[in-house]
Parts: sequence; C-alpha cells; structure tokens
Amino acid sequence: MIIEFPRTTLLQTLKLMHSILDRKTAPAPLTMIHVTTSHTGVRLAATDLELGLQRTLPIPLMEEHAFLIPDAPIYEFIKELPTDTVRWSIDDDHHITITSGKAKAKFNGMNAQDYPALPPLPDPFVFSLPAHDFSQLLTETLPAVGEADGRYILNALKLTISNTPSPTLQIVGTDGHRLVITQRTTGTRLTRQQGSRDLLIPKKAGKVLQTLIPDKEPPLIAIGANQSIAGFQIGDYLLTSRQLDGSYPAYDRIIPKLTTARLTIPKTVLEDSIRRVSVIGGKDTKPMELSIADNHLTLHAHNVDVGEATEILEATTDRQPFKAGFNAQYLLDALETMPGEHCQLYMESPQTPCVLTTPDRITQFTHIIMPIALTP
Repeated sequence: MIIEFPRTTLLQTLKLMHSILDRKTAPAPLTMIHVTTSHTGVRLAATDLELGLQRTLPIPLMEEHAFLIPDAPIYEFIKELPTDTVRWSIDDDHHITITSGKAKAKFNGMNAQDYPALPPLPDPFVFSLPAHDFSQLLTETLPAVGEADGRYILNALKLTISNTPSPTLQIVGTDGHRLVITQRTTGTRLTRQQGSRDLLIPKKAGKVLQTLIPDKEPPLIAIGANQSIAGFQIGDYLLTSRQLDGSYPAYDRIIPKLTTARLTIPKTVLEDSIRRVSVIGGKDTKPMELSIADNHLTLHAHNVDVGEATEILEATTDRQPFKAGFNAQYLLDALETMPGEHCQLYMESPQTPCVLTTPDRITQFTHIIMPIALTP
C-alpha cells in the first residue's frame, strides 16, 4: 500500500502526536502512532492513556488497513526532508518505507491489534465557542496550574460552563501559591441542558489544546463531557482527556473583597522593571520587595552573593505606605498573561493574599499571589 502526504500537513500532525506521548517509561505500543486507512481518509492517532489525539487527513484509500508507526524516528526523519510531498510504502509485515526526492528510509512498524482503544468523544457536544476566546482563557490560566505536583488535583484546570445569564466559560487554575480565575461571556449552548457544568482536565490537556488552536483564522471549538471523559473538537483534530477525580480546592474562601486599589500602573512598565530588578535577586529564589508610597512604586532586590538593585516608578497609589515581598517570576507570569493595558494591585496587609487584576476586566480576571515574608 502506498500513501502520499503533503509534508507540511503530515509534519504538523506528527509534531502534535509527538508532544503527548511518554517515551521514557511507556510500553512499546504507547510509543507508537496508530494509523488507519479507509475510503474516508487516513486517520492518525496517539494516546498516553490520559490524553488521546486523532486527526483524519483527506486522503481516501480503497484499502482498509491499520498499523503502528514509531513516533520519534519517523517524526525526526520527516522534519529533515526538503520536499513538499512524502510517500509511504507499507508492506504486509508493517515495514514503512518513506521516500522523498532522493531520500529514503525504512522503519519497523507493528501490528495494530495490541494498541489500546481510544475513548469515543462524548456525544453530544454541549458547548461551542470561538477558539480565540478559549486560547486567551488558557493563556491567562496555565501559568498558575501545578506542574507534576504531588497533590494531583493542583495539576488540573477547572472549566465551568454556565449561563449567567448568557453562555459563559470560566477557567480556574492554582498551584497552592497562586490562583487565577478568568472568564468570558461567549459561546453557544448546544443542548437543552442549561445548568452549570464543571470539567477537571490535566494541565497537559490545556497545553495541547493551546497548541491545536491556529494563530490565523481560528475555528470554533466544541466541548463535550461525560462522567469520566472530556472531549474537544478543533477543526479536524479530536482530543479526549481523562477527567481528574477529586474535589477541587475551595478557592472562593481566599478571594479578598476588592475595596480601593493600593496601586494602578501601566502593565508593561511594571513588567519591564521587574525583569531588570530580578536579575539581582533571581526570578524565583530571593523575594522582591515592593514598596508603595506617595504615588511611587519602589522595587528592590538584594542578594548577598551578587549585589542589589532598586528602581522607582511613578504610579497611582493610595495614601498609606505599604511594603510586601513576592516571587518575581509569579509577578511576571501574572503580568505577561493579564489582559488590558493597566495593572491594579489590591492587598490588605503584607501577609494577606495579593490580588492583581486590570480595570479593563476587573469582574472577569483575578490573579491572586501569596506574598513572601521579607527578611530584616
């Protein structure tokens, strides 16, 4: 059997499959990509048993066949090819010969019978929204989600679909040190069920979804869910994700009431200053000191092994002098993903949670960071 692929399309697909596979500890079939041919097209699929990704390319073939191809070597080989078209030749022993111009390589495939079945997409889809809106919500939330945290529920994104009163998608993420709550009034409910619906998906699923959304002319994304699986369709990509079990942290209890902002400042001005000052203290080691007084913000970092740095910025502040310490990288993550042009800081005392938001979306975006005690 011979299959001819457009190289760019095939490479894009293999790159996404490559990103979800665990090649270090997984058994052999789970380091492979499942390929199925039929009159509807060529379907490529991959799974790590937590996520499943599939895409059907419009290359109809008369012969129905299923086989496994090695993920990493084929991806790396095709990445180096110079031509626009790639030809696969598959024999009865599942050997895949790939030719492109004068380049040729032969890879050992496997029988598809030992490959785990991908879970079907939840049916029907319950919600759809512009993929651009979904991408922005993920951008704002992902930095605050835990990374391989022992408390696995902190590695989850919480998605809530609701009507309040219009269709709304809210995404929440936390690693125990910071918390992001962001939402948009957007999308369309696709079923008669109008109640609120929560989904808990791993951070890895959020990262893959972010990658699937194209920069140009992003399509709608459809979302479905059952008790154990969440499903997403973006164009011709289908992603399934295991929903995480357990109770998500009761984050509502730590959200302070916003009264008067201690600080309002252009977002990029503060971000650039933090980058400079954090060179001394290190972005995630020594706390950075923020002092607010007399319509000025002073940033200060000190490191006995390196030195110290100070920068004073003009800002709109309240009348009470104030000082607190922060992880500089957490501040940068918040500022880099915050919508709007200005940042507002709310904080009752140097020991209480700090709320960073923007006057442009003050009711729709909240980034909370826990302070760090400053040493005398």
